[in-house]
Amino acid sequence: MKKDKLVPERMEAADRISEHITAFFNAAFGRRTRPSRQLSDAVYSALSDRYSEDEIRLAYWVARCLTGKASWLSEKLRTDMLPHIVLRHSGAVNSHTGKPSVRWLDDLLARASEAHPNLIKALLVSLPEAMQAGERELLSRMEIPIGE
Repeated sequence: MKKDKLVPERMEAADRISEHITAFFNAAFGRRTRPSRQLSDAVYSALSDRYSEDEIRLAYWVARCLTGKASWLSEKLRTDMLPHIVLRHSGAVNSHTGKPSVRWLDDLLARASEAHPNLIKALLVSLPEAMQAGERELLSRMEIPIGE
């Protein structure tokens, strides 16, 4: 990231969002990560490319609540994959396969309607109480159904 293009307000927002994502990520995926510069940079990049805070946060919900073949990403995030990967949204080449890298942020946002409502509900009630109201509001704003 070039320093001459950094916007201080966006940097502050990226750091704030990164802290929230880290708390959500740890609760949702059963991990114990800390906010990182890598995650903050990924958030900053997504904000710079006009993704909203709601879209950024929703991507983690979708990653956690997809079922079937798509659930492999959730499994990897529960074990060893770092949270910033979810926010990848610009084209690059996979160094192992030579193919374009998956743009996870776009892919997850496009699949938001596939997130399983009962998994969403179970995850919502498992979050720390202080986090539940804000996450419920996010899901409502993004028109994501919560299971019965």
